[in-house]
Amino acid sequence: MASSRQNKASAPKQSSSGKSGGAANWRRNFERYMALAQNLGPHDDEVTRQSYYQHAEHYLRMMNDAGQG
Repeated sequence: MASSRQNKASAPKQSSSGKSGGAANWRRNFERYMALAQNLGPHDDEVTRQSYYQHAEHYLRMMNDAGQG
């Protein structure tokens, strides 16, 4: 019995519309990753900066594919 309760508690949550946020989350994540990349100092890790830009680009593509970008 206890294990079935744990499975229900750990299930991913969705919004009432059945989607996991969609375009609003994509835009927020795009802006967040762009800010992270741009806020790194000139002596910070370039690999980290490029990783942030790649994450931002992913969300930009999601928005563009949905006609939101």
